[in-house]
Amino acid sequence: MKIGFLTLGCKVNQYEADSLMESLKQRGHEIAQNLDETVDVVFLSTCAVTNEAERKSRQMISKIKKQCPNAKIMVCGCASQHNPQNFDGKDGVFSIVGSSGKEWLLDMLDQKVCYVLDAPYDYEEMESPKKHKTRSYLKIQDGCNNYCSYCLIPYLRGRSRSRNLESIVVEAYNMAKSSKEIVITGIDVSSWGEDLNCDIISLVESLKTIRARIRFSSMEAKIITKDFLTALKNMPNFCPHFHLSMQSGANQTLKDMNRKYTKEEFLNKVDMIYEAFPNCAITTDLIVGFPTETEEDFLETLETIKKARFADIHIFPYSKRNGTAAARFKVLDGDVVKNRVERATKLKNELHANYLQNQIGLYHEVLLEQEEFQKLVGHSENFCKVYVDKGGLQPNDMVAVKIVGTFEDGLLGEVLQKCE
Repeated sequence: MKIGFLTLGCKVNQYEADSLMESLKQRGHEIAQNLDETVDVVFLSTCAVTNEAERKSRQMISKIKKQCPNAKIMVCGCASQHNPQNFDGKDGVFSIVGSSGKEWLLDMLDQKVCYVLDAPYDYEEMESPKKHKTRSYLKIQDGCNNYCSYCLIPYLRGRSRSRNLESIVVEAYNMAKSSKEIVITGIDVSSWGEDLNCDIISLVESLKTIRARIRFSSMEAKIITKDFLTALKNMPNFCPHFHLSMQSGANQTLKDMNRKYTKEEFLNKVDMIYEAFPNCAITTDLIVGFPTETEEDFLETLETIKKARFADIHIFPYSKRNGTAAARFKVLDGDVVKNRVERATKLKNELHANYLQNQIGLYHEVLLEQEEFQKLVGHSENFCKVYVDKGGLQPNDMVAVKIVGTFEDGLLGEVLQKCE
């Protein structure tokens, strides 16, 4: 069969989709490069982190049906875990599972299934994912124990479950044979090892000899300790980019969100990072318009953002999710939320521009990824987008560059040499 994939949401979904692709290839199926009328089956990985994400997941059914009119659609992921009835009976939908048990579908391509289970208690190993030349995602953990008051994910993914260290290391070595960068990902990477009686430092120590750049995805503030930062400094392949999830910079809002830290504690973690990695990028997530957020709270958040000097911010308007603790609160007026998003975005853009300006004159290694604006573009260790002249280079080359200015949505680099 010819099988296509449409994957929404987080890096964990991408890892799991890549794993399913590799399993299907091993079984003799063809993986479609594009969704068209020749595709027999489409795996749709859905997302439910916000109402908008869930709506888009549902919309993808009609999009797939239009592009692949004869394909059976296999729905999986968080949106189908949350509301399988929203997909059951839709034209083209053949089978439905939730956020776990996705590999069952591999043996049931001809059997109609609608079977959504509770999340498992143990980590589910999957087939090693398909190989990527540039960047691969390596899943080390699933589930979450944090139960932030606005978030459905712990109810859909279950409790935190860590992957065995040996399994992670073996997969990392295999990925490094083809990929030049590996992104460590999970639903809550910071909790890795808590159920294995070990900590994240042992993982760092085990990955420092991997012959690929190692980048960590989203972290929680609790992971930042002097010992952890020292371990990262001793990791020659570590990319100094910290995506430290904040969500709010106001103490009362943080308390109402059940975030388990204060703005002072968060900023102390930020200062620790800058002391260890002076030119690192610290990026974050921000929820604007949480139901209990006052104008004073929002102004407090803006001040916290300024003090943190974030390189970039992912801004999300609050999305009410029924079943969460915050759902009992009355949502804020839409115009108020829109205004706060605009103000937060203005500050984000200022900080991002400042961070880019501070890179001019510095040296970076850039992993080239694709062609844009008649140049090659990739990302530096600290995740700055860097453009260079093509000059005989191609995607997947690693180059040492000097940053000579800004360009479009990133930086302009002068290539000094190609790296091995």
